Amino acid sequence: MNLPSPSKDVLDEVVDVRRHLHRNPEVAFQERETSTFLRDRLQQLGLTMVDCPTETGAVASLDTGKPGRTVLLRADIDALPILEDSGVDFASGREGRMHACGHDAHTAILLGAARTLAERAETLSGKYVFLFQPAEEIVSGAKEMLARGLFDRIAPEVAVGLHVWSPFRSGLIVAKPGVHWAGTDAFEVTFRGPGGHGGTMGRRGNVISAQAFLVERLHTVVDGLHHDGANCHCTIGDVRGDGAFNVVPRTSVLRGSVRTFTPELRSEAMERLRGLLTETGTEFEVASELTIMYSSTPVINDARTTQIVLDTGRELVGEDSTVLERPQTVGDDMAEFLVRIPGCYFMLGAAPKDMETPPSHHSPTFKIDEGALPIGVRMMAASAARLAEPT
Repeated sequence: MNLPSPSKDVLDEVVDVRRHLHRNPEVAFQERETSTFLRDRLQQLGLTMVDCPTETGAVASLDTGKPGRTVLLRADIDALPILEDSGVDFASGREGRMHACGHDAHTAILLGAARTLAERAETLSGKYVFLFQPAEEIVSGAKEMLARGLFDRIAPEVAVGLHVWSPFRSGLIVAKPGVHWAGTDAFEVTFRGPGGHGGTMGRRGNVISAQAFLVERLHTVVDGLHHDGANCHCTIGDVRGDGAFNVVPRTSVLRGSVRTFTPELRSEAMERLRGLLTETGTEFEVASELTIMYSSTPVINDARTTQIVLDTGRELVGEDSTVLERPQTVGDDMAEFLVRIPGCYFMLGAAPKDMETPPSHHSPTFKIDEGALPIGVRMMAASAARLAEPT
């Protein structure tokens, strides 16, 4: 088929939209201005607005009136609670909020793909649903939309989405059939003890010592656990206590995540984590409480859909479309859609060309090469058009 391609006007607009969103980040389930902005843009494109099941987010559809499949195109819209230090001249205008993972790029790309498909609807088949999902960073937005009846309203048959990836060369298209990304369990551990004087407190009841003991041994939770060449992962990202230099507090809190690839690996890792907590409690005579705050299943790509996406990539970018060697220990609640319908979540390389070592995702210095955005628009529009063809 003649793949739809965005005009220069569309690509210029995508950069402008991305920068607007970057200046105005909003975190999970607080994306109200972002949602209003998106709904206005989608209406301007003449798309049919679909009632969004969550307070934030946006959903719109395009029906070509011709036979074909209904394709879900998804982007996430939330930012992170991070103080930006990227040095870009369109940095966040909201202190302590930053698009540090590329969701601003995903949203802008999907708007560009929506406009591209809308402008070429007479040449297309099937139906397209454009889904702008809130709260990916707490892996809750997809579940909430689905629980509130999203698929009852739109009934998609296949899904496609992308994630920019700063470690990969700009413009590279990468996907893996089967397990692509890990499942995530975000946990909180609370230690409780008697508290006491910093000058007299020993190991007994010392929640800070217990905290340090747990962090030092956390690697044992996933030691030897792997899938398809990738090791599972467990880490702590937040440590809190209400003590002082001379006060050992009564409570301390740690927050982290376990990343696994199968239900069996998840079960084993969580059993080990609970065992480690029991060991820590016994060693330091403290109580512990484990809470799973958020969780998502692994991102599993459908083989046929992934092949179509990669073949489309080879047409558009040649050998820069390739299969991912092993799963990644990052997660995404795109997984919630992919366990219900076949689909592909692919990665778009976006490493800044002026940096030898690109800054990490979720870092205050995170940034991307905007030269990857046009490739993202072309890939989303063309892959969706191909997936919508009658089978």
